Amino acid sequence: MPDTRAWLRVEALGPLQVYRGPLLVDLGPTKQRAVFALLVLHAGEVVTMDTLLEGVWGEVQPPSARHLVHTYIARLRQIFEPDQPRRGRVTVIGSAPNGYRLLIDVDQIDLMRFQQLVAKAKQHLAIGEKARTFDLLGEAVRLWRDPSLSELGTLLVGASEVEVLRRAWTEATLDYITVGLELGEGPAVLLHAQQLVAVEPMHEEAQARYLAVLEQTGQRAAAIEHFSGVRARLSDELGVEPGAQLSGAYRRILLGSEQRPVDPLYALSAAAPARPPWRGPGPGLGDLIEREEESKSLVQILSVQRLLTVAGPPGCGKSALALHTAAEVRDAFLGGVAVVDCADLEDLDQVQHRLTGLFASSPEVSDITKVIDEQQVLIVLDNVEHLVDPCACFVDGIVRTNRYASILVTSREPLGLPDETVWRLGTLSVPDSAADDWPGDNPAVQLFVRRATQVCPDFQLEPANAGMVATICRQLDGLPLAVELSAACLATDTLEGVLRRLEDPLHEISPARRGPPAHHRSLWTALRRSAECLTEIERLCFVRLGKLPLCFDLRVAQQVWESAPACTLDVRKVLSRLVDKSLLFVQHGGTEPSYRMLWLVQRFAAEMATAEAA
Repeated sequence: MPDTRAWLRVEALGPLQVYRGPLLVDLGPTKQRAVFALLVLHAGEVVTMDTLLEGVWGEVQPPSARHLVHTYIARLRQIFEPDQPRRGRVTVIGSAPNGYRLLIDVDQIDLMRFQQLVAKAKQHLAIGEKARTFDLLGEAVRLWRDPSLSELGTLLVGASEVEVLRRAWTEATLDYITVGLELGEGPAVLLHAQQLVAVEPMHEEAQARYLAVLEQTGQRAAAIEHFSGVRARLSDELGVEPGAQLSGAYRRILLGSEQRPVDPLYALSAAAPARPPWRGPGPGLGDLIEREEESKSLVQILSVQRLLTVAGPPGCGKSALALHTAAEVRDAFLGGVAVVDCADLEDLDQVQHRLTGLFASSPEVSDITKVIDEQQVLIVLDNVEHLVDPCACFVDGIVRTNRYASILVTSREPLGLPDETVWRLGTLSVPDSAADDWPGDNPAVQLFVRRATQVCPDFQLEPANAGMVATICRQLDGLPLAVELSAACLATDTLEGVLRRLEDPLHEISPARRGPPAHHRSLWTALRRSAECLTEIERLCFVRLGKLPLCFDLRVAQQVWESAPACTLDVRKVLSRLVDKSLLFVQHGGTEPSYRMLWLVQRFAAEMATAEAA
């Protein structure tokens, strides 16, 4: 059973939140949250019962306070480890003499991560590495969602730990701004400087740094105006004049050079809320059709598993589903999402180079495990069916070395790794040929109409053409790529013409289409890519599929091969390999397995057999 702790992430530098993978955990009522907050603030240490009582209730405690703490701990344990027996729920919250201890790894708690980053930044600053110091401090202060710690302050009234933590943010942010100014990174720290003076309006050093940032970003007039406001506030509320630091910063601005230009777009970017970065190709436009529930299932899987492969036949929508899912869970990965489309890559070196390039690493660094440096990141490797073996070793190395990295793969064949979860994606539902129902709600028909209106805006599904659209979707097995390509043909053809193209769909359904991936520009190229991934024995078996019906059992397949020169091959084993590579679907239920193939796959196999015979 996987370690429950490995999938938990605690955020205390703002509203108190716990995530299990990408899913938010409900911590229960206020006092229960307060008990957990104290455990978080002292993560790894024993929190005594007296500390818990005073932190939650202060000096005036109810008679049942001790009993309530035990109850809250039991409920929290049940929340974190629901699958464990009652007495076995000690992996996340452990017991100690007269107290409890939170056992989550410190790297999974944002405030502990903050402290580690600040300590590491001070080490680099001590040896003069200001650029590295700036990066580490920037990562540290970006962990904060509420510098005032409003919820913790409400939950733990008078707790000294909260005030200490607030001061730590102030000092780290001040250091970040100071180093940024020395490096000429004023625009990069402007938003944090604004936040600092808003939280610490009477902190003169913070106000002085803010004036310097305004001056460095070309906002000299704004700096002068801000100083006037701070001076008036100090006089009205404290009856004092600005100190030496603030006055000195103001004089430097008055004696400085003329106002420097600043990028007018920076004000917009600085005000935007920070989100984990998205690197590489983004998700497609528009909503998914008949895939929403599958996307929710993938989100659930990623909450407990770190390696997930979406496998399926060519053109079934694996990439669209994976990228949509990655976008759904993006905020749960603090290091963001990195997407590598491997369709046009020829070897693992190119995959590694493209992936490291997404993280702005120097060309000399090729080890991605060092580049991501234990960031909590989701890596999406898209279209890897032609690189399954090398990618399997590569992915296994990442998962084993970087415990916070998760991998989402799309391929026509799974990687075959022990810890891999495989999601088999099929085709869209198609209208029933025997039903008289209106097909407008059918997923395959909806996809056809969506793509048809993109190339022919006047197109509408109506009683006069609904039957033809339903027939096209049925004959194409509801395969999303085939449905999209057939609808795109309406740019130059009629609906009747598209129906006639189904007599030779592999070659005739190939509308003008640019952009990646190249193997999706026609049904022939999509299926040929699958054939190119076959071994000689698999290819020998595959070309004979064209002689079989769309559904067949093992006995029928064996009869075909007994009359062939290669009758000694293990038919069951080779058919299983073709199932792995998504060229066949296995159907269970009888004593022997039966198989089903898409009509387009059968046509392609038949054409391959004819070409090889010629």
